[in-house]
Amino acid sequence: MKAMQSKKCAGRPVDRSKDKAIFAAAHKLLFSEGPAGFSMEKIARLAGVSKITIYSRYANRDSLIHAVLREQENLLICGLSITPENQSSTRDALVSFGDDLLTFLLGEEHLGFMRALCATPISSAEMVREIYRKGPHATIEKLAEWMERTHRAGMINSVCPEKSAELLLGMLMGGDIVRAIYGVPCQRSGPNTRHHVGWVVDAFLKVHAI
Repeated sequence: MKAMQSKKCAGRPVDRSKDKAIFAAAHKLLFSEGPAGFSMEKIARLAGVSKITIYSRYANRDSLIHAVLREQENLLICGLSITPENQSSTRDALVSFGDDLLTFLLGEEHLGFMRALCATPISSAEMVREIYRKGPHATIEKLAEWMERTHRAGMINSVCPEKSAELLLGMLMGGDIVRAIYGVPCQRSGPNTRHHVGWVVDAFLKVHAI
């Protein structure tokens, strides 16, 4: 977890248990109720702390939302922080990323978040766009950066990393996000997720072979 935006009191040690409680409450609230139901008052109740304690760490509601989104992004792309040294490690990195991505996207927590976003009022439209920029868009950018580094290292042939990143994401998700929105069971879940991810990565690497 990145260092929280804290305003430390001189001579008083920071209570890390409160940091964790605040962050866990913020994550739970954002993904269950969306931005419309996200408030410092609710987080304080869930975390068992005062609003003053939260504001001593985060300047406002939006900065706390951004911190939650950054943490989720970091969890998804942590395996792409290192440029692979060979074809095998390239495949392993993409399989690990794809498995983590689908486990998150098709999990009940994220599907509930999607439903909450759909119910977000127009007055919160800018925050929804900001969530897109800090969440999905940031993940695509980081994946494209990894594609570019891997291309330069001679592991894949990706002359347009942005398109390669979107192609991989589209292949991984298939139609399951659409199915989930309509309440239709996903085709990829449980044990067959990793098999699907492996198949997609192999097909993707064939298209991008040196």
